[in-house]
Amino acid sequence: MTRTGEMRIAVLPATPDAAPALAMLRTYARSHDARLMRISGHGEHALRWLEEGKVDAVVGHFAKASPWQAEVALSKAVGRHEPDDSKQPVLRIARRNGENALILATDRAIAELGQ
Repeated sequence: MTRTGEMRIAVLPATPDAAPALAMLRTYARSHDARLMRISGHGEHALRWLEEGKVDAVVGHFAKASPWQAEVALSKAVGRHEPDDSKQPVLRIARRNGENALILATDRAIAELGQ
C-alpha cells in the first residue's frame, strides 16, 4: 500500500467474475485505512508490476501450475473448489512474495468464503 492510503490492484482483462476477490481486497484495504485503486494492466505487465511493488495484488484467472507460481504468491481458487486439473485457470489473487499480512488475510477470507 502506498503512503497516500491506496492499495493498488490490477485486474486482468477477461475477468468478469473478479467481484469476490475485489471485495476481499477492499475489506483488507479498509482495515488498513486505505482505499482500493484499480489499475489497468495485462498479464505479463501486471505480474511484473507486482514483482516490482508497483501494484499490491493482481486479480485474474491463473492455473495452479502457473509459471508465475514461483515468482508470486498465488491464492487458492476464489469462490470455488480447486479444479482437478492444475492447468485449468480459475479466479485467484496474485500477491507479492513477502507481503505476509496480505497473503494471510486473503487466504483466511478465501477459506471462509469456501465454507
